[in-house]
Amino acid sequence: SQVQKEDPAIDLNYIKSLRVTADHCGFYPRDVQIPRMVKNGMIISCDSMFVNRSAPWLDVYGKDKANRIAPIADMIKGGLMTTAEAELSDVETGTSETLHAQLSHLISRTNDRGEKIAPQEGVDRNTLMKMSTTWASHYVIKEKEIGSLEPGKYADFVVFNKDYFSVPEGEIGSVYPVMTVLGGKTIVLRDEYSKESGMPATGPQMKWKYKTEFDFGAPVKAEGAL
Repeated sequence: SQVQKEDPAIDLNYIKSLRVTADHCGFYPRDVQIPRMVKNGMIISCDSMFVNRSAPWLDVYGKDKANRIAPIADMIKGGLMTTAEAELSDVETGTSETLHAQLSHLISRTNDRGEKIAPQEGVDRNTLMKMSTTWASHYVIKEKEIGSLEPGKYADFVVFNKDYFSVPEGEIGSVYPVMTVLGGKTIVLRDEYSKESGMPATGPQMKWKYKTEFDFGAPVKAEGAL
């Protein structure tokens, strides 16, 4: 490039050292961009809600462009580290969608209108968990401190109300934390889990909103303990 001609110090190793990232995945990256992003050591963060937001634009760009909306399977296959991104609202009021209610769109590739958007770009739940934890720690350049439970890292973890890895796929959106620990300190302990654990409840008691695969197109349910 012209910049490298003007300053030879800006070589590929320098570009990789910048840990460049990109966000959202609305209609990108295109397949020809993925190898270039990998070569430059980039990491990308994909917003699950673009399965909702970008889908109406297929009427403009063409239905054949659906695989450009958060093409996660292609990115991972191409060697591009990909992380998960969500847009949780109403947190301040004590109500919000569960994180997995949004992220599960990346598994089902079904939006809130019940439309399947490039299902071949879906991922399994194990991959989605990596996108939310170990890979996400690289995105924020904190892989030595967070992202997994091992000696030398912060004792950050959550206890879920259900087994994320064994519930039916259509119920992943109803999985939420009943206990949140940061640096070894309990920040949130939900009332329903306090009774089971014998520890006092602490922190905000959210009234989670969620959908299952059978509720797409229907009003969002608002529940406390699911």
